Amino acid sequence: MLQTEVYLDGEKLKRTRVLKGMTQRGLAKRAGVAASTITLLEGRKRNERFHPPTLAKLAEALEVETSELVGD
Repeated sequence: MLQTEVYLDGEKLKRTRVLKGMTQRGLAKRAGVAASTITLLEGRKRNERFHPPTLAKLAEALEVETSELVGD
C-alpha cells in the first residue's frame, strides 16, 4: 500500500491564520501552544516532525479541518 507523506504546511497555516484575522500570539493562546511554536511552524513550508495533537489544536483554534493545514 502506497502511503502519502503528510506534513504541516507553514504557508497554509499562516495564510489561514491571516484570513481568520488572527495574530501569531492570538492563535497560540487559542490553541494552547507557545507563540514561538507558531513562528517556527509558519517559518517552514514542510514541517515533517510536528505532533498530530498540535495540528488538531491549531485546526480547532482556526475552526478548519486538519486537512486544510497539511500538504502532500
